Amino acid sequence: MKKYIANIISFSRIIAAVFLFFFSEITNAFLTIYVYCGFTDFIDGPIARKLDSESVFGSIMDTAGDVLTYLALAKVLIVQNLLPFWFYLWEGLAVIMFLISATISKIKSGNFYFVHSFFGKIMGTSMFVLPFAMRFFKVLIWIGVICAVSNIAAIESIIIQAKQKKLPEEEMHNV
Repeated sequence: MKKYIANIISFSRIIAAVFLFFFSEITNAFLTIYVYCGFTDFIDGPIARKLDSESVFGSIMDTAGDVLTYLALAKVLIVQNLLPFWFYLWEGLAVIMFLISATISKIKSGNFYFVHSFFGKIMGTSMFVLPFAMRFFKVLIWIGVICAVSNIAAIESIIIQAKQKKLPEEEMHNV
């Protein structure tokens, strides 16, 4: 059972993120679920490493939880028209580059693999803070930072995938 704790945590984030799609504005209830998603994202990886239960499947679930959480946030931001259109275009470019990175992995190793990198962590943190930062900072400055970091993270991911020969064998067997 201990082997699956991190995956259970990641799965619970996926379920919580699905609930975020039922909101059309950033309410206290939305923020409560959103904070839960952020907290579980913060702890699932360290728990997996501590219990020696890291796997590609766990990494995929972690990425799925992240994507669903941020898509739900984007949905609310779009519905409320809180951010300029160029933000979504710039972030769309980052998404395309992350998909290119995963495609490189598929070509090299036969599996889609999303890199969890330094700038990726900065990107996730800056994106997570967005609904809170919008209350305290000028939005254009904050979203400019998010866009820049997202694209740096995507480029970093492509470079890492391009340099990598293949996924480590032990990760390949855990898919």
